[in-house]
Amino acid sequence: SETVRRFGNRNSYSFVGEKPKTYIESLAEINALTALLENIGIKPGDKVALLSNNMPNWSSAYFSITFMGAVVVPILPDFSATEVANILTHSGAKAIYISASLLSRLEGFKSDVLKTGILIEDFSILFSKNKSILFDPFAKPSKSYEVTEDDLATIIYTSGTTGRSKGVMLTHKNICFNAIKGKVIQPIDENDRFLSVLPLSHTYENTLGLMLPLLGGACVYYLIKSPTPPVLIPAMAEVKPTVMLTVPLIM
Repeated sequence: SETVRRFGNRNSYSFVGEKPKTYIESLAEINALTALLENIGIKPGDKVALLSNNMPNWSSAYFSITFMGAVVVPILPDFSATEVANILTHSGAKAIYISASLLSRLEGFKSDVLKTGILIEDFSILFSKNKSILFDPFAKPSKSYEVTEDDLATIIYTSGTTGRSKGVMLTHKNICFNAIKGKVIQPIDENDRFLSVLPLSHTYENTLGLMLPLLGGACVYYLIKSPTPPVLIPAMAEVKPTVMLTVPLIM
């Protein structure tokens, strides 16, 4: 709410080459998605998985979960169907936002707990007990949720190099503290432009590539394709990013 008050008309999230949403538009979309989660029966404390490549809708999906006091379970898009099944089962996720390109990761998965699938590209219902539920972009949550800093915000799963992935439980305070201190080390304001190339489901990009720009009112641009040189170099020329989080492999 503080970001919207200060930077409401500033750009928030966009694919490279597309018109960015403003922070006011992003908040309206988040509220509409929270209303959708209410309609499918999600309550504070429930787990909702998020399996998608980076895109502007990723942030709206993420905040629609955490703003109502539910717990988001981001899943790395390169995880296999077996790894995805393990995480969904272990976390007890009741719903999942998933991108069209990753639907194959759910093939063969059966669960008495996971009741609803939401396609992240347009927020349509993929499967649910109530097939009549539709996303209403003008909807608002039925109430205001009281979320405290010590409430669980997310469970981020490790890469599982020594066996099955382990779920790391992070509170709102865990995440926000790191983002706030990151802003001290690297000041960010509404004139900054991020070009996001690392997976948002990883804690590094999640904290410094999503929360940090949000705090400063900056705009984040996402690639439609993988960050290969033929994709990345033209994107950098167009966006002219002031900030990039990256790794040696991409450099």
